[in-house]
Order: sequence, then C-alpha cells, then structure tokens
Amino acid sequence: MASDNGSNIMASIDEMMYSVGVETLHPGGLEKTMEMAEACKIIHGSKVLDIGNGKGFTAIRLAQKYGCTVVGVDMSKAMTDYAKMSAETKGLSQQINFMNIDAHQLPFGDNTFDVVFAECSTVLMDKEKAFKEFVRVTKSGGYVADLEMCWRKPPDRKTVDRAFEIWEGFSTMTFEEWRDFFAEMGLTEIRLNDFSDKLRNMTTLYIKALGVMGILKISWRMLKNKSLRKAMLEYDKFFNNNKEYIGYGYFVGRKE
Repeated sequence: MASDNGSNIMASIDEMMYSVGVETLHPGGLEKTMEMAEACKIIHGSKVLDIGNGKGFTAIRLAQKYGCTVVGVDMSKAMTDYAKMSAETKGLSQQINFMNIDAHQLPFGDNTFDVVFAECSTVLMDKEKAFKEFVRVTKSGGYVADLEMCWRKPPDRKTVDRAFEIWEGFSTMTFEEWRDFFAEMGLTEIRLNDFSDKLRNMTTLYIKALGVMGILKISWRMLKNKSLRKAMLEYDKFFNNNKEYIGYGYFVGRKE
C-alpha cells in the first residue's frame, strides 16, 4: 500500500495537472476512452461503473454521448467532491453518481452493471481482488475494460522495483500477461489494443496539451514545492530511461 506521503505527492501532481487544463491524465486521452466505450457496446440506458473516476471527465463524457447512467468510484474525497460539482454544473446529477469508496470492496450487488470501466487505476491496486469485484458486479454478457501502462517486454527486476517505488505501489504486466489475467478472471472474447507506438514520448504529449500558459503555471508550482519538483523529475527520468519497456494499451473482456 502506498505511504501517506507518497499518496499525497501523487494526488498533488494529479491536482496540479488538472488545475492547468489537462482533462484526462491517462495515456491516449479521450480518443482511447471512446474506443473502449464502443468496444463495450455502451448505449442509451447502459449502466456503467467508472473505477478511479478522478475529476469525473470520463463519466461525464460517457453520460453525455450515450445517455447512459454512470456510477464513479474513487478513493480520493477531493476528486469525488470535484466530480460531483462538475456533474451538477452540467445538469447530469440525475444521471451520474460519484462515490468516495474503495474499489476492492464494491457496495453493489452481483450483476449490477453492463460495463465496468477502469483507466490507469488497477495498476495501483490488488489486481486479483479488484478484478474479482469488477467481474462480480458486471452483468452476464456485460464487459470489463481496463486501460493501463504495460510492459512491452519483460523488464529487469531493477526497473520493476523502481516503478513500484516512485509510483508508490505501481505494478503492471506485459500485454500477454494482462490478456491471460483477463482469461483467468473468467472473461472471454478478450480484445487487446496496443497503442504504444502512438505514444512514444509522454513528456512531449503533455507539453503539447498544456500549452505555454500551462507550462508556466506548472513550472511555478514546481519551483515552490520541492517534493513535487523531485517527483516530476523522477517520473521524467524513468520514462526516458525505460522507453524499450514502457507500453500503453487497453483490454476489453466479456463476462459469460
């Protein structure tokens, strides 16, 4: 489990990125979110569970586009509160419900949702425990989808340990291992989309998304906060030193 200090640093970085205009923090952004939604056959009236909802951008976008109902869950009360305000501002409070709960212990009955959606959250959880809950609350014939940073090839122990350390509990798998994991969890018709080659330099992509004002705001925040500055530099160094290993993709599986 992440330490309080580490968790606070990660939350602060997320908050900083959101505050300067970055709407989605996961690789691939809205484009990949909507690709997953299509693969999950989300339609008007679908019931969707959004794991690790952050500021609610994915849940709001799905509700707006498809007319589905969404429940978002997140461990961060600050993120949950912000997401609730965003949904209310957009007139979606009756369509979306955000809850500050632990996704390892979902307070929903079996076969509740048509789709369970996760983006860059399972890698910080007990994957087997979490996925058992994801599958349990998914209706028969429904879908479980997850977008994560993956290993393009098995990394050395040093790389695995370093990722775990700087992201306070981060643990992922190769694309093949993720696909096998979905099958072990009882999911079928598993679809893999590896879009690693489209995101070879995450730093460049974030700079493009931020623009000049966003970069200036982040630079100022980092100058004032030594811990944030150190963490951001460590992340950037890790990505640059491990390009051969780091990949991005999403997986969609169906519950029989």
